[in-house]
Amino acid sequence: MYRLTACAGILLVISSAVFAQTRPQTPVALKVSLAPAGNSAARSALPPLSIPVGIVRSALTYLGVPYVHGGDSREGLDCSGLVYRVFFDMTGAELSRGVEGLYHAGAAVQYPLHIGDLLFFDTDRDPPPKNPSHVGVYIGGDRFVHAASEGPRTGVIVSQLQSPYYHDRFLGARRIIKWREPVLSMTLTDDHKAILQSDPFPSREPMTIRVSNGMTGGGPLDLVVVKDGREVVSRRIVPGATKPVEISLTPDVGTWVVRVSRIFKGRELQSMAFSVEE
Repeated sequence: MYRLTACAGILLVISSAVFAQTRPQTPVALKVSLAPAGNSAARSALPPLSIPVGIVRSALTYLGVPYVHGGDSREGLDCSGLVYRVFFDMTGAELSRGVEGLYHAGAAVQYPLHIGDLLFFDTDRDPPPKNPSHVGVYIGGDRFVHAASEGPRTGVIVSQLQSPYYHDRFLGARRIIKWREPVLSMTLTDDHKAILQSDPFPSREPMTIRVSNGMTGGGPLDLVVVKDGREVVSRRIVPGATKPVEISLTPDVGTWVVRVSRIFKGRELQSMAFSVEE
């Protein structure tokens, strides 16, 4: 069995037994309600790019960079150096360069893990794990990117969290960067709009689709939610300007489209496409 030398990292504490749980595979908990508009504009404000997505993309650009103790550049990286570099480049945050410091940063999170979460391992001794000595960045699909110092492959690589070596040494995870609030807001107008949301939503967390009426007229409308080309929700709604309709569901990974149409002749008023990622 090979070992990794101590290096800095970030992650949330989570029991390894959690990974044996069954993951929900289909949208659940569908609910339709009328809600006052309140501060909906502020609540639905979205950044131009999901920071966790950017962190994962940035980390993967370092694949193949050699392991160098204390390194934090493309000339060489250790595990905490990789975390420091990608978080600094994406957010400007100067995180701890020690694994112990990273382990106590951010928020401890429960299953499910989301991309951008930091995973911690005890690679200094045989299981069971006790103290953090290695860190990586979760990239989805039970995989993480990290800088390995020893083993069959060294440098920046991608590994499986459920592989026996890492599963037995996993201490937990921490979330430094939160996902945006899972609210998708649509304001209907007299002109048809087709909107693409480039910033993805996290999977398996309740999200709200909020529909407001900004048209000159009112009346009932048809709302359809499609996932990967398959209709999963169909509701008749009557949104108002100050009292929007809210639909709640828990989406899984895939491509989603929300369509709102007039009942008469089915003329589409607005469609909004968005993605859901691990």
